[in-house]
Amino acid sequence: MEAGRISHAYIFYGPGGIGKRLTAVNFAKAVNCRGEGGEKPCDACPSCRKIDSSNHPDFFLLKPAKEGSAISIDDVRALIKDIGLKPYEGRKKFYVIDGASSMREEAQNAFLKTLEEPPSDSVIILIAENLGRLFSTIVSRSQTVKFFPLSTGDVKDALMNGYGMDATKAHVLAHISSGRLGEALKYRDESFFAKREKAMASLEKGTFFESDFDKLTKPDLKIYLNILLTWYRDILVSKAGGANGPGIVNIDRKETIAGEAEKMGYDRLERMIRQVISTIYCAEQNVNPKLAMAALGTTI
Repeated sequence: MEAGRISHAYIFYGPGGIGKRLTAVNFAKAVNCRGEGGEKPCDACPSCRKIDSSNHPDFFLLKPAKEGSAISIDDVRALIKDIGLKPYEGRKKFYVIDGASSMREEAQNAFLKTLEEPPSDSVIILIAENLGRLFSTIVSRSQTVKFFPLSTGDVKDALMNGYGMDATKAHVLAHISSGRLGEALKYRDESFFAKREKAMASLEKGTFFESDFDKLTKPDLKIYLNILLTWYRDILVSKAGGANGPGIVNIDRKETIAGEAEKMGYDRLERMIRQVISTIYCAEQNVNPKLAMAALGTTI
């Protein structure tokens, strides 16, 4: 921006919930900001406010209609048709495609032609978790920017200082989110901590897999599996001598975790952790939550 050499196309890639879309939105705001101060974006001028509210005529956000679905070729064709027009009021038009790796082959082929002859007053930003599902020709015609997780300490500080969360909850979310602030913010409401408390109480009693999973939703399955993973991980860390260190996720259950560490062997813990990770992978596919949890219960 400072040098006036903005590329026509970027690919922001990295784990989900890490800030790729937020960066893309702020990039569009900064380029089109009309604020009189030195810092861009100012977040106060009409242009910045319009982009924040998705009402700017030169800012377009395209994403799958629902989780797990694909960006259709019709959506891509509509974007291609619009991209040839001049900006209405901004310096540059921005097209942010969130979930770009969900584009099917025909959609990517149609999109590729636009990248080969890009308009000079438009910027395209593709957002993906990895580059593997995008055509190599699309990647080669774009500037790639890899995003990395924050440290758990940075996420914890952000949750406490920016969102007023208490230290224990911020600590738990910082670890469960693996340094992804956006992911942590998904679980900051009390419903997550109510589910966590329920899961922790049943794990302490050894009755977790006796719970009623009949109405378990796919999002809740992921929550319970991640809680389960932190539980066995904490026991392993405690057994290895880190019971009082910062590596424990469930710091409000330290005594119980230390007691479990004395009873469980390394081989059993390793097997449990592997099984939970395998089920987390299956949860990303088309799996029945009740059956997934039942199958896990028979192996642990």
